[in-house]
Amino acid sequence: MAVLARSSERTRTGRRGVWMLAVAPLAVIALAAGLAFTANAVYADRALPGMTVGGVDIGSLQAGQIRDRLAIELAAPWATSSVVLVDGARTWRTTNAELGIAPDIDAATAGALAYGKTGSLFDRLAAWIDAVRGQANVPFAMHAKGDAVDRWVATAARDTDRAPVSGDLRLGTAGLEVTQPALGREVDRVGTVAALLSADSLGNREVALRVRTSYPAVDASGFDEAYARASAVVTPVTVRVEDRTFTENPTFLSTLLAIDRVAAKPGELPAIPQDAIAPAVRYRYQVSLVNERLATWVAALAVLLDHPGKSAKFTVNGDGVPSIIPSESGVKVDQEKLRALALDELVRPAGASPRDLAAPAKVDMSAFTTEQAKALLPKVVRTSTFTTYYPPSPERHANISTGASQFDGVVIMPGQTFSFWELLGPVTVQRGYAFAGAIINNRSEDNVIGGGLCQVSTTIFNAVAAQGYEILERHSHGYYIDRYPIGYDAAVFEPGVDFKWRNDTANPVFLWSWSDWTSVTIDVWGIPTGRTTVLSAPLQKNFVHPPADQPADPHFPKGVSVDGRDVFRTRTVYENGTVIHQDFFASHYAPVWGGPLTPPEPPKP
Repeated sequence: MAVLARSSERTRTGRRGVWMLAVAPLAVIALAAGLAFTANAVYADRALPGMTVGGVDIGSLQAGQIRDRLAIELAAPWATSSVVLVDGARTWRTTNAELGIAPDIDAATAGALAYGKTGSLFDRLAAWIDAVRGQANVPFAMHAKGDAVDRWVATAARDTDRAPVSGDLRLGTAGLEVTQPALGREVDRVGTVAALLSADSLGNREVALRVRTSYPAVDASGFDEAYARASAVVTPVTVRVEDRTFTENPTFLSTLLAIDRVAAKPGELPAIPQDAIAPAVRYRYQVSLVNERLATWVAALAVLLDHPGKSAKFTVNGDGVPSIIPSESGVKVDQEKLRALALDELVRPAGASPRDLAAPAKVDMSAFTTEQAKALLPKVVRTSTFTTYYPPSPERHANISTGASQFDGVVIMPGQTFSFWELLGPVTVQRGYAFAGAIINNRSEDNVIGGGLCQVSTTIFNAVAAQGYEILERHSHGYYIDRYPIGYDAAVFEPGVDFKWRNDTANPVFLWSWSDWTSVTIDVWGIPTGRTTVLSAPLQKNFVHPPADQPADPHFPKGVSVDGRDVFRTRTVYENGTVIHQDFFASHYAPVWGGPLTPPEPPKP
């Protein structure tokens, strides 16, 4: 029985323990709920104990007390605190009061009174725990009165904003003209105002000016590479062929450029940062060399730098015996290779100025070699000669002898065309020419450099025409000059009036000249053509006497005149009894005179 009794007692004791474990939490919860209910009732119109607003203790205070305390301890010191906007080394300074920025006390009071009084039971308990521990701090919000803060930020923006500069590459009269790109800056006014209104302390404060980078339509990514290429092209370059050089200047080099501004396709340029201001359209520059202009430049360089091979020439001594002046090989620019080289080299960054460019070149063999001349020499004879005369004149002698000497030893190869102006070379004072009379617009003019060269062309014409060579271009003088065969002269004038003939035989032919003070002789040397030349007598028609009102020509004495007329002559060339050339030379000569004779004075009585 005792054993059973003790067992029953232990059973009842165990059941009480289990019941206590179940009821205890419920009791705690009920107590907490009761306390919370009581606290809510007590603090319905008060802030929870231990609460702060912006560091100001407002625990257990009612609404009016909270406002009064915040006005004294928060709003008053806040108004006198300084505000500094900072952008690098630049600052703008003012106070909260001047900006019209103040704590929103009403909002802070409402927030303090509402803290811990909403939400679930557990939320309210947690809020109470934070308040009792002094960790319940209600942040105060700011509000701005008027537009002072906007105006202050606008002032900072005027000092800070900088428009972006779009890169620009262009060709001007002086060559390459450049505007470097530059990023702009623009104040984020909304972000800066928000930062000024987001303070959480009462002390003086610094606020970083919110600034966004603005990108131009052409930024460095669309400019720098093109600018480097263009700058390389306009760097002076010295082109060399052996010992010959030519240095080209930047202004001319810029004319070889093609510069294009094109819209950039997606992905062609690096992406603009997300917080930056992008332009509506992004562009980039393309720089290239214009092939046609480059080819023209290379051709001009070749003219300057080529050292053409010199054909062998013949010379004749005073006894009329011919000998040989040896040929010389030369050097010619390989224009195709130089153009390809320039396309690559001109756009490479230049390490020095001027750059040095070795032009590809090749040997230029002479058209008529010494060996050919030696083989021909035993067969060469003087096949034709012609002489014309002129009145004594130092100036005319200088021009005629200098001009005739330019053709000494010149070899005209089979099929080659003789052009008076191409072979004569420049007519300049430096080369020995003088100012003398010439016919211009059918009238004598004294102030013409090289006046008298028509005497040389006329003499050559008569010498080669006698051998039956093909005549390609021949012109008559403006008026008839009686020291030349009538209708068989050959006037020249630069530009546009030339004398040309072609060696239409199988053998070379060369010329030689002899000059004295009043005459010039042209000899034609070669292998006899075997041709027969027949020249008709001149047919003269349409004679015109100078009219009385025609101005006098200064080269004619008074009373002396030459009638104008039309003259026609025919040259027929036979080879082996067959006509191979028949030329009809028509010449129109204008009338000319020295004016009427002055009547003699009547005898004195």
